[in-house]
Amino acid sequence: MKNYSKIKEIILMLSKDKSLKGKVIIVGGTVPYLISGTISNREHSDIDVIVEEKNMDIIRLYLKNNNLYDTKLDSKEFNYNKEKMDYGVNCIINGTTVNFAPFEIVNNNMIQRNFLSKQSNGINALVTVIIENLKLEECSTSFVIEQVEVRTYSLEMVKLMKEKSNKTKDKIDIEIINEHGYNKEKYNDLKIKTNNMKFKIYPKNKILRLFLK
Repeated sequence: MKNYSKIKEIILMLSKDKSLKGKVIIVGGTVPYLISGTISNREHSDIDVIVEEKNMDIIRLYLKNNNLYDTKLDSKEFNYNKEKMDYGVNCIINGTTVNFAPFEIVNNNMIQRNFLSKQSNGINALVTVIIENLKLEECSTSFVIEQVEVRTYSLEMVKLMKEKSNKTKDKIDIEIINEHGYNKEKYNDLKIKTNNMKFKIYPKNKILRLFLK
């Protein structure tokens, strides 16, 4: 079972909180197990959450009210984020990193922002991803676990994101999705849109910025 029971407990805690209810969308490696009801036998290093940009202040207030907020883990406080644009905030809950990343839908385009840390990713950077002609309802779903409504990426969206990686853990998660079953028509539609994703990376290191222009 590894640490899955702890991960699931945190997700349910966030999803049922009155101030956060309906505002957090779980993405990444936990989703196939949540939807399929399968117990994960691999280690989950963190929990990835996306939140509508307009609700990020609510996220920060929740973290502060629960003594989970750390300015060092808030992208708006990074000294190289000169424009103070929101690229998300991390926190540690019961020893697990939870990443809250903002998104917005503009003219049917999904714009997601997040940050990379040198400790986890080998580089400190601000990241923007744009997926054109994508509505939230096309890539997300909701369901009930232990009487708690949970919002997540759809299996089709998670499968596509996982297929872009060669990591062993992602291959394991894809197997879970394939065994559970997914909508191939939705998968094919999303594949076309995600194939045209646009990335913009703004590193903290000024020299690296020259190479990424």
